Amino acid sequence: MAILVILCLLAASGCGASASAQDGYGPADVRFNQQMIIHHRQTIQLAELAAERTATAWVKELSGKLIAGDKADIEAMSGWLKSWNEQVPSEQPAKEGEELRAGPGFDRGWLTMVSEHLRHGIHMAEEVRTSGRHQPTLQLAGRIIRNQNAELSGIAERLA
Repeated sequence: MAILVILCLLAASGCGASASAQDGYGPADVRFNQQMIIHHRQTIQLAELAAERTATAWVKELSGKLIAGDKADIEAMSGWLKSWNEQVPSEQPAKEGEELRAGPGFDRGWLTMVSEHLRHGIHMAEEVRTSGRHQPTLQLAGRIIRNQNAELSGIAERLA
């Protein structure tokens, strides 16, 4: 009987370990989600600036797309952090891109700034893909890499 109890406990602990490893997360996942929330908030600040200061339809469309996508990502990442009992970064005052003024040259300056910002986001996503464990975070990182590379291609065409 004791052997049966031990075997049941071992089986149960083995099942639990595989389930937690599958659903698990690590420090890289926490760090990425916290930093990407801040990064996405900065992207939203830049995008809102473009929505106010550009007269170009393509820039307005891109800024709207960035705002919608990043807000959805922030909601998901905040949910994961809360479920892990980890801190969700607080809001920061808007400062990104404030030096860009409406008028001639705004679009070029904004697109240049946004492209640098998106490259940084891709770098962050690539890092978590090598060290993260949380599957939804890794899937998000892959989507960020794909989407932001596509946006960078469009920006490069406009800046050429």
